Amino acid sequence: MSRQDELGSVAHNINHMAEQLQQQLEKERQIEQSKMELITYVSHDLRTPLTSIIGYLDLLKTPKCQNEAERARFINNAYNKTQQLKKLIDDLFEYTRLTDGDIRLSFQEVDYHNLVKQIISEFEPVANEQQITILQDISPMPLLVHMDIEKMVRAIDNLLMNALKFSIRPGEIKVHLTAHVQEEQVILSIENVGKPISLEQEHQLFERFYKTEPFRYEYNTPTGSGLGLSIAKHIVELHGGRIWLEHDEGHYKFYMEIKKIHPL
Repeated sequence: MSRQDELGSVAHNINHMAEQLQQQLEKERQIEQSKMELITYVSHDLRTPLTSIIGYLDLLKTPKCQNEAERARFINNAYNKTQQLKKLIDDLFEYTRLTDGDIRLSFQEVDYHNLVKQIISEFEPVANEQQITILQDISPMPLLVHMDIEKMVRAIDNLLMNALKFSIRPGEIKVHLTAHVQEEQVILSIENVGKPISLEQEHQLFERFYKTEPFRYEYNTPTGSGLGLSIAKHIVELHGGRIWLEHDEGHYKFYMEIKKIHPL
């Protein structure tokens, strides 16, 4: 090899090393920025219900608070805020566990058909209180699916709660469960009608901490952490599946596909 070729090879290697170093620095910068965003969002979301709780407790401590009905209302409001705070903390804990790269799933063989029906039966009273009817179209064929039950229940709950928060009242949430045995796939879809969003908002829905306002606040639906759909996405992908949205002028249909199914 000529001296010129050797110099060219050295220069190429130096450039390659410089590019790798630049990529590593950019990755570290993004990680640091991500950490700062996490702290900022969490601090804001935790501060809001905590401030309300402190406010209600201060009111309860004042001598002027003598009316029992008023005291009961303050206690109930404070309790609701503590539940919201707990949900925020639970979501944050779950999100960090799912994204730390060392999560271990506990897979079991589960009848997906019965699991979905059970989740819906537990969800219906909450929906009925907010004038939402649950319509089911679930394949009658039992399906044995390998899944982490606890995490998959969390994912489905998050999709149902998302549909509830953003539905027009009175309204309906339609749940479909279909199987494609030949392709070893089962697809769960949850659809509702709500306020239309932009294409840009569609692309951001599964990002962490992304939130849009519930359709109507008078139904006392909390805004949540903005982690629900992101958590659902991580859970489904950990199961080797995928999750996506089809949206058309306020008609939302979320799909959750899981592979490796077997007929009983």
